[in-house]
Amino acid sequence: KGDEKSAALASNYRDQGMMAGISKKQLDSGVAGSLYRDVDKLKESVVRGYPQLRKAKDELEWGYKLAYEGLSDDLGKIQEIEPKEQKGVFDGIKNIFS
Repeated sequence: KGDEKSAALASNYRDQGMMAGISKKQLDSGVAGSLYRDVDKLKESVVRGYPQLRKAKDELEWGYKLAYEGLSDDLGKIQEIEPKEQKGVFDGIKNIFS
Protein backbone atom coordinates (compact mmCIF):
# COMPACT_ATOMS: atom_id res chain seq x y z
CA LYS A 1 0.00 0.00 0.00
CA GLY A 2 1.07 3.56 -0.52
CA ASP A 3 -0.03 6.90 -1.78
CA GLU A 4 -1.45 7.67 -5.22
CA LYS A 5 1.94 8.71 -6.62
CA SER A 6 3.50 5.40 -5.58
CA ALA A 7 0.56 3.50 -7.08
CA ALA A 8 0.96 5.38 -10.37
CA LEU A 9 4.69 4.63 -10.46
CA ALA A 10 4.12 0.95 -9.67
CA SER A 11 1.39 0.71 -12.30
CA ASN A 12 3.59 2.27 -14.97
CA TYR A 13 6.47 -0.04 -14.02
CA ARG A 14 4.15 -3.08 -14.10
CA ASP A 15 2.80 -2.16 -17.54
CA GLN A 16 6.35 -1.60 -18.87
CA GLY A 17 5.21 1.56 -20.60
CA MET A 18 7.43 4.14 -22.20
CA MET A 19 8.30 5.66 -18.83
CA ALA A 20 8.78 2.35 -16.94
CA GLY A 21 12.51 2.93 -16.44
CA ILE A 22 11.93 6.38 -14.98
CA SER A 23 9.17 5.03 -12.72
CA LYS A 24 11.51 2.32 -11.44
CA LYS A 25 14.25 4.86 -10.70
CA GLN A 26 11.79 7.05 -8.81
CA LEU A 27 10.61 4.08 -6.75
CA ASP A 28 14.23 3.13 -5.99
CA SER A 29 15.09 6.71 -5.10
CA GLY A 30 12.14 7.04 -2.73
CA VAL A 31 13.00 3.84 -0.88
CA ALA A 32 16.72 4.73 -0.79
CA GLY A 33 15.93 8.15 0.67
CA SER A 34 13.67 6.67 3.35
CA LEU A 35 16.34 4.14 4.27
CA TYR A 36 19.02 6.85 4.42
CA ARG A 37 17.05 8.87 6.97
CA ASP A 38 16.65 5.92 9.34
CA VAL A 39 19.55 3.60 8.48
CA ASP A 40 21.18 3.80 11.92
CA LYS A 41 17.90 2.96 13.70
CA LEU A 42 17.30 0.12 11.23
CA LYS A 43 20.76 -1.33 11.81
CA GLU A 44 20.22 -1.29 15.58
CA SER A 45 16.84 -2.94 15.15
CA VAL A 46 18.35 -5.67 12.96
CA VAL A 47 21.15 -6.47 15.38
CA ARG A 48 18.71 -6.49 18.30
CA GLY A 49 16.73 -9.19 16.50
CA TYR A 50 19.79 -10.97 15.12
CA PRO A 51 22.68 -10.41 17.58
CA GLN A 52 25.01 -12.57 15.46
CA LEU A 53 25.00 -9.74 12.87
CA ARG A 54 26.42 -7.13 15.26
CA LYS A 55 29.97 -7.45 13.85
CA ALA A 56 28.64 -7.06 10.29
CA LYS A 57 26.11 -4.28 10.90
CA ASP A 58 28.05 -1.87 8.66
CA GLU A 59 28.05 -4.44 5.85
CA LEU A 60 24.27 -5.00 5.68
CA GLU A 61 22.65 -4.85 2.28
CA TRP A 62 19.24 -3.28 1.77
CA GLY A 63 16.48 -3.96 -0.68
CA TYR A 64 12.75 -4.04 -1.21
CA LYS A 65 10.19 -6.19 -2.94
CA LEU A 66 7.44 -4.40 -4.82
CA ALA A 67 4.06 -6.02 -4.21
CA TYR A 68 1.57 -4.73 -6.75
CA GLU A 69 -1.37 -6.46 -8.38
CA GLY A 70 -0.49 -7.88 -11.79
CA LEU A 71 3.27 -7.48 -11.38
CA SER A 72 5.17 -10.32 -13.06
CA ASP A 73 7.42 -12.57 -10.98
CA ASP A 74 10.46 -11.12 -12.75
CA LEU A 75 9.53 -7.51 -11.93
CA GLY A 76 8.51 -8.47 -8.39
CA LYS A 77 11.93 -9.78 -7.38
CA ILE A 78 13.83 -8.20 -4.51
CA GLN A 79 15.53 -5.01 -5.67
CA GLU A 80 18.81 -4.27 -3.93
CA ILE A 81 19.38 -0.58 -3.23
CA GLU A 82 21.88 1.60 -1.45
CA PRO A 83 20.57 4.13 1.09
CA LYS A 84 21.23 7.57 -0.41
CA GLU A 85 20.45 11.06 0.74
CA GLN A 86 17.74 12.76 -1.27
CA LYS A 87 18.94 16.21 -2.15
CA GLY A 88 17.26 19.02 -4.02
CA VAL A 89 14.84 18.90 -6.91
CA PHE A 90 17.55 19.21 -9.56
CA ASP A 91 19.47 16.24 -8.14
CA GLY A 92 16.27 14.21 -8.26
CA ILE A 93 15.71 15.12 -11.91
CA LYS A 94 19.34 14.28 -12.73
CA ASN A 95 18.96 10.85 -11.07
CA ILE A 96 15.81 10.08 -13.03
CA PHE A 97 17.60 10.41 -16.35
CA SER A 98 20.88 8.78 -15.32
